[in-house]
Amino acid sequence: MGVYLLLGDDEERKARGVEKLRKSRPAEIYDAAESSPEAIISACNSNSLFGEGTFVLVKNLGAWNAAQKAKIVDYVKHPSPEADLIMLGTKLGTREKLLVAVKEAGEVHNFEQPTGKALARWAVGYAKKLGLVMSEDVAEELVARCSDDKTRVARETEKLALYATESATMGDMEAICPPDSQSNIFAFVDALGMRNWRKALGLLEALVGTGEPTLRIVHMIQRQFRLLARAKALFAAGMSRSEVASTLKIPPFVARKLEEQAQKLGEEDLEKALALTLELESGLKGGSDLGEELQLELAILELS
Repeated sequence: MGVYLLLGDDEERKARGVEKLRKSRPAEIYDAAESSPEAIISACNSNSLFGEGTFVLVKNLGAWNAAQKAKIVDYVKHPSPEADLIMLGTKLGTREKLLVAVKEAGEVHNFEQPTGKALARWAVGYAKKLGLVMSEDVAEELVARCSDDKTRVARETEKLALYATESATMGDMEAICPPDSQSNIFAFVDALGMRNWRKALGLLEALVGTGEPTLRIVHMIQRQFRLLARAKALFAAGMSRSEVASTLKIPPFVARKLEEQAQKLGEEDLEKALALTLELESGLKGGSDLGEELQLELAILELS
C-alpha cells in the first residue's frame, strides 16, 4: 500500500498507470473540485470490504488550494497501511509541500504527452500492436484531425483497426475519423497565413458542416487570432514554448501550433484579421443584409 502522484498532460498513460496500480480492485473515485481532503482521508482510513486494500483515486488535484493540500500532506506523512492513495494532476511547483511529501513517502510519476511527429510515431506503434499497418503520413494527418489529443488519437486508431483490418489508408481515415473543430480552426488559420483562400473556404465549409452556428465559428476564429497575437508578442519577448503555454493557460501542443502560425502572420495581418472578424460579428448580428455564409466567404477572401 502507498501514495502515488501522477502528473502531466498525457491522460492516456495516466489512465494506464491507474489501472496498473488498481490491480482490478474496486476504486473509490473522488474529484477534488467536489470533495474535501477530509473525505479522501476518511476513505483511506476505512477498511476494504474485500480485504484487498482500499484503492482511493483523486482526480483534478489542482482544484485544491494550499490549505487543503496541507491536510493531505499531513496524511502522507503517516499513510494508512491498508490503502493506496492515487492523486492525478497536471503540474505542481517543485517546492510544493505535497510534491515533496509524496517524493519522500511514495512515488511521483510525470507523464508528458507527445505532440506532432512524436505523437504520430506513437500512433504508428499503437496501430502495430492492434495488428494494423499505418504509415507516418496517415498518422500525421490523424494527429492533426485530433488536435494532438492522444486519447482521441488512440480511440480513432482503434476504430481504424476495426475498419481497415490490415492497412490504414488516407481514404479509410477520411471515412471514419472526422476532424474536430479545433483542428479545423488551426488548419483554417494556416490556410489564411499561406493566403490560400480556396483551402480556407473549403475548411469553412467543413466547419459549417459540423453544425456549429455561424456566429460561434466567428467567435472561435476571433479567439484564435487573439491567442495568436498574444503568443506572437510573448515569443518575440523571448519566452519559451512552455512559458507561453503556462502564461496563456493552453496545452503545450497549442503553444507549438501558435508558434508555427506566428511565423507566417505579421502584426499587420493579425490586426487586420481581428478588425475584419469584429466587423463580421456585427454583420452577423443584424448589421448586414447579406446571408451569413456569404458574409463569411467575403471576409475570408479579404483575409486571404
